[in-house]
Amino acid sequence: MPLKTRPLKDTFGFEVLDVDLSDLDDATFDEIYKLWQQEPLLLFRRQSLSERQQVEYSKRFGDLDVLVRDDMLSPKHPEIIYITALKRPDGTPLGGLGNYEIYWHHDQIYRQRPASGSVFYAVEMPENDGFTSYCNTKLGYESLPDNLRMQLEGRRATAKYAMKAESTTQRDFKDDPKQMQKINDRTPPATHDIILENPATGQKSIYLDPNKTLGIDGLSEEESRELIDAVSSHLLRDEFVYQHSWRNGDVVMWDNARLWHRREKFDPMMPRFARRTTIFLRPEDFAVPEPDAA
Repeated sequence: MPLKTRPLKDTFGFEVLDVDLSDLDDATFDEIYKLWQQEPLLLFRRQSLSERQQVEYSKRFGDLDVLVRDDMLSPKHPEIIYITALKRPDGTPLGGLGNYEIYWHHDQIYRQRPASGSVFYAVEMPENDGFTSYCNTKLGYESLPDNLRMQLEGRRATAKYAMKAESTTQRDFKDDPKQMQKINDRTPPATHDIILENPATGQKSIYLDPNKTLGIDGLSEEESRELIDAVSSHLLRDEFVYQHSWRNGDVVMWDNARLWHRREKFDPMMPRFARRTTIFLRPEDFAVPEPDAA
């Protein structure tokens, strides 16, 4: 039976209606899989998932990743990242979450084999505070001016984790240089095609991070920065950006090969807790950075 959906925005994204992700038959899952191939952003409201159920659901899309930052992981299911500022009884952080704004980015572009799918489950998220925004780089590619398209086609770009001093990771570990060095040692620079193509759908998208990309092959540092800034300005048009206001029970699935995302600042006095799994989407079905490494 076809899924019931309604658009999140006129230009992209769907809310999927009347689906319980904790009790999903194969036919419904197949429809979700096909829809995610076409649309990079899906929302399911009023969900109730245990950690085991979230992991099992996520594994149906591909192998799951374990984050390089082991201070954020579930003790029973290391495939799950805790997104929270809550503390354990001994006072140590339960997960990772600063209350500051995060820059536009592709998750894991700094890795040579990035995991490109995310399933984010909002367990406790205050409404109308701490929005998350998504920018559709597929739509941005399709509307690129010819001069920008010609400069991007066939090129590769190199990205680095925590490249900027004001990055999230640098802030989290500003008082722990040994941990920061450990993370940097585990994440050397990685190079990827700037234009990715989904072999199943033919969709193309831009895979270029405005904050983690160090440079573009064949261009000087100044030329790289100018091109990155020009592409970013084009992508961040209103019609390519959706801002999500969280509710408890929201499950949002996004595809990092086709979306940037960013978090807005929020009230640190309001408790919040979310769980995320990260997926190596199958290269035969999705646009995947470095598909030959899968």
